Parts: sequence; structure tokens; C-alpha cells
Amino acid sequence: MGKYVFLILLSVGFYTAEAQITTISINKENFKASNFPFKGKRVLQVERIQTSKEDNYIVFSKDERGANPDNLYVQHFQQVDGMWKVVTAETISEVGVITSVWESRKAFFDADKDGKLDALFVYSRHPQDNVQKQLSCIGLVLYKNKFYRLRAEEADGYSQTTYSENYSSLPVEVRETVERYWENLDKR
Repeated sequence: MGKYVFLILLSVGFYTAEAQITTISINKENFKASNFPFKGKRVLQVERIQTSKEDNYIVFSKDERGANPDNLYVQHFQQVDGMWKVVTAETISEVGVITSVWESRKAFFDADKDGKLDALFVYSRHPQDNVQKQLSCIGLVLYKNKFYRLRAEEADGYSQTTYSENYSSLPVEVRETVERYWENLDKR
């Protein structure tokens, strides 16, 4: 009987270790000075997230302050054979719109228990001539090296959420985790 209890506890321990996610605080100025190969001139947000199967950096950066257009670069790096490689990248840019990263609003998880990073980041859109006015709030989901989005608009009081075309292809457990966070997020 004692053997069985030990084996069950050992199995639970391995399961927990498999799903563990570690975040490491990164100083933006030190990161910028490190010559890490990110795009842009200014680091807005940088996260180092390790899972049982991956070592990741997620970097949000922009060109010089006041650049037109206002490009937001989102890059997902992974360590492959001892080298940092970009595995996912996107440039977010709209004429007449400035984006703002919500550095304190993010979530890291492993909803499908595959030992790999699932993440949610939040950013907002503002008119170029009035950055105090928010147009919309966007949730940027990272899953298996692809981006997915949720979006709520200020015009309707953030009451309705729209989704990117690929969003429905996310596994149910990932969508449920993201939507639970999104429903509780103050989008203003």
C-alpha cells in the first residue's frame, strides 16, 4: 500500500514539474545594453519565461520616440542549440494610431499541459493626436509560436469582444483560460 501512495505522489510531482512556468525579471536598460538582437530602439517590455521544455524571451519594442508611423515590434525568441532565435514576430502599426503596452497586465500559463509557454499580453490603441484617449483594448495571445487576438472597443463601452480569425482554432482549455482573464480585466 505504501508503494502505491509513493508512486501516486511521485506521479503528481512529475505532473506539477511538467507544468511549471518560471518568469525571470529583466531590467529593460540592461537588456537594451546587452546587444540582444531585438528590433526597434526602445524596449517597452521584456519577459524571460522558462518552462520545462523551453527558454523564451518576449520583447516589445518601438523605434525612437515620436517616430511616424508608430511601429510596435513584438518578438518571441527561443533558445535553440545555445542560440537565441526569433520564432514568432509581428509589427503592429496603423496610420494615425499609437499603441501602448500594458506592462503590468499579462498572464503566463500552460493550459494544455504540454510543457510549453502559453501567454497573454495586453496593449491599447490611441489616436496619434490624443494619447490620453483610448480607442480599444487588445489581448495578444501567444500559443505554439502564433499570435491570436481579442479586442474590445471604447465606442461600445468595452461590452463586446471580437476575435481574430484564427482564435477559434485555439484549444478549448487555452480559450477558457484567456477568456477568464479577459472577462476580469479592466479594459479602460
